[in-house]
Amino acid sequence: MKFQSSFCGWVMLFFLTPFVSCESKQSKAEKKEVSLSDTAKFYSIERYIKDEMQYVDLRDFSITETKITAGDSSTQSITKDEFLSIATEILNQTNWFAQNKFLYKETVFQDLGTESYTINYQTDQADIKSIDLLLNEQTNLPKRLFIRMIRQEGEITSTIQYSWVTGKQFSIAKSVKKSTDLIEQSSKTIQWINRP
Repeated sequence: MKFQSSFCGWVMLFFLTPFVSCESKQSKAEKKEVSLSDTAKFYSIERYIKDEMQYVDLRDFSITETKITAGDSSTQSITKDEFLSIATEILNQTNWFAQNKFLYKETVFQDLGTESYTINYQTDQADIKSIDLLLNEQTNLPKRLFIRMIRQEGEITSTIQYSWVTGKQFSIAKSVKKSTDLIEQSSKTIQWINRP
């Protein structure tokens, strides 16, 4: 009788061990997944710009471009192809950032006044110095994007500020300075609205 109960104990131990070890491995995998998702960083801003470009491309919007150069302003209608060509300049910057995000430090803060979160990326190691993405507090969807690029060549400093407002418009503002003297300044704003 003693042998039989000992044998049954060994048999049960033999069959239950894989279940216990599988459960243990599964809980370790679950813990690993949780820690990966908790430490995941960097919002996909290139995906955001692609989605916005596609949103305009697939609809019948009236698209206008307003240029301001040396105090002169002009507004004209542009085609979807022209819109996509101009927007690609911003997309290229977001693609570069996605490939070089290891250069950037990410910070997140909540703005109770605008009911949004701001994700900020900053570096001193690249021309794109900072990126700010404002996300809706309730939906976590982007509201605005700002990209600031500064290039220094000798005494010449070129600054480009990209700004994108979800579902409405984007702007590209450029300035060139020599030391502290402003040499050149221009901007263009692309807007899209539903046709009447």
